[in-house]
Amino acid sequence: LPNRQIAQSLWRERLKPVTQVRISRNVKFIYGAQEQFGEVQYFTRLAMDATEGANEAWQFEDIALVHLYSPPNELLLKKSSHTLISSKLVDELAVMHVKSIKSMVGMIPHRLRLPSGITEDRFFLMEKLGLDISQLGIL
Repeated sequence: LPNRQIAQSLWRERLKPVTQVRISRNVKFIYGAQEQFGEVQYFTRLAMDATEGANEAWQFEDIALVHLYSPPNELLLKKSSHTLISSKLVDELAVMHVKSIKSMVGMIPHRLRLPSGITEDRFFLMEKLGLDISQLGIL
């Protein structure tokens, strides 16, 4: 990634013994002009028709297939003064250019009783402190 972090994919981490898994596959990315979070399923390179006037017939694009997390629970976000970003893994996939990935994040599992009284299995977001500030000098 531009910030020198190394993201893995679920496909690659499933090949490792459980004792060696690092779970470095959750990422923050820009998708549809919004900041979102997801779990990288795999990375690949697609052959695309080259733009007109190009020397080659094909150009290659690096993409990631990402399993999306839901938007944060608004009530929890408000009640926690925007400190608890709690999401669920939803049944939705997105394909994106790898350059839209901004950083790796931790998505920590937690069981939560919502203010409505419902208990849900969710994930809360953990970002590396100071990472956004460290990006100021990197293009």
